[in-house]
Amino acid sequence: MSENRKKPKTEHTNDYAVQRVPEGGRKGFFSVAMVSAGFCICMSGLMTGASFAMGLTLKQAIIASIIGNLILALYGGALGHAGAKEGVATSMLARVSFGFHGSKIISLIVAITMAGWYAFQCGFFGQTINAMFPEGGVIVAVPVAAAWGGILMLLSAYFGYKGLDVLSKVVVPLISAVAVIGVILTVNANDGWANIAAMEPSEPMTLAAGIVAVVGSFAGGASAQADITRYAKNTKVAWGGTIFGYMLANTFIILAGFITTRGTGAESLPHAMLALGMGFPALLVLIGAQWTTNDNNLYTSSLGFCNIITKLTKKQLVLIIGIVATILGAAGAINYFVNWLVILGIGLPPMAGIIAADYLIIHKQHYPLDCGDKYCNWNIVAFVSWAIACIVGYCVSWGVASINSLVVGFVVYLIGMKLLGDKGKIGEHIQEL
Repeated sequence: MSENRKKPKTEHTNDYAVQRVPEGGRKGFFSVAMVSAGFCICMSGLMTGASFAMGLTLKQAIIASIIGNLILALYGGALGHAGAKEGVATSMLARVSFGFHGSKIISLIVAITMAGWYAFQCGFFGQTINAMFPEGGVIVAVPVAAAWGGILMLLSAYFGYKGLDVLSKVVVPLISAVAVIGVILTVNANDGWANIAAMEPSEPMTLAAGIVAVVGSFAGGASAQADITRYAKNTKVAWGGTIFGYMLANTFIILAGFITTRGTGAESLPHAMLALGMGFPALLVLIGAQWTTNDNNLYTSSLGFCNIITKLTKKQLVLIIGIVATILGAAGAINYFVNWLVILGIGLPPMAGIIAADYLIIHKQHYPLDCGDKYCNWNIVAFVSWAIACIVGYCVSWGVASINSLVVGFVVYLIGMKLLGDKGKIGEHIQEL
């Protein structure tokens, strides 16, 4: 009896990294929505909005944001649906579609990609703090700011979903309120919405390019939505939280960046707020927007490594990955690997497409992940489909690369499984947990 009582405690301490989240640990809409929104509200969204200020009209920016985030919500929601119904993270879902050993390759790519972006964001955080407050002394020197920024972002990830939940519930409303105030001040400074809407972009871009920018800015994050929604009480909560995160939070932050940047002529939302006399609020937006996203990057990376390195706990992995990534970010070393991170990131959407096809159609929304269930070690069909989809995503210039690769992965996998079935699977694994 004592052993049975200890096991759930161990699982809870490890944030259910390689187990199903039990019914008693599931969360409602508000929690999932806030964590999803925190993940979406990031500097990339603010920068996307700022870039639109140079190339799109207000109407075009609104349309691009809505369509782009609808695409993200749909395919992120499909993965989130699977995560919620099974109660497991993306790396665990991959055990069935790619095989037990095959999932470790998927987990490694996800983990390295997210850890790399964590490091890059730490360095970028230091650069932005320094640019905004150049007279701030040692505390705002690029490596110093990157280091303390990295430590802040590590703290909430260390406590797993609970840490993300608490931080998001505090920071998301604050960022939203500050952004709303910034928009109001910008509109007032320009004598109304009509004048903002009438402004013409100085470097016009197409609406299609705007949609591509929205999807591309968060394609990797949407591929890991199951890492958040595994805590959802049910699939309705998962879909609702995902839609809230993308359709409302991400659309809002992009448009807030667009309006304030367009109205002030500044290069980003924080800089626009400085121009509006909102120095401290601008700092809050900068820290909060990166914190609530980058802790998710580290959180997802640690979940991926948990599927590979079983002798260390998730908290230990968060500390190791976070410290190493922060050092790389502060030193600027990660900047030399950004092209590799982009290439690795191309592999995430088709992975999501294959998992979605396998879960929703092949396995009809039920995965054998309980103790004693059997599945393969390697699924060759999944890897061939993945390779073909990645090539398409990298080589085909038409449309949105991430969506092209996702759709190709989804379709090719279904065709391959229809033709080969279990013949493409190698070995057998019996679930031990």
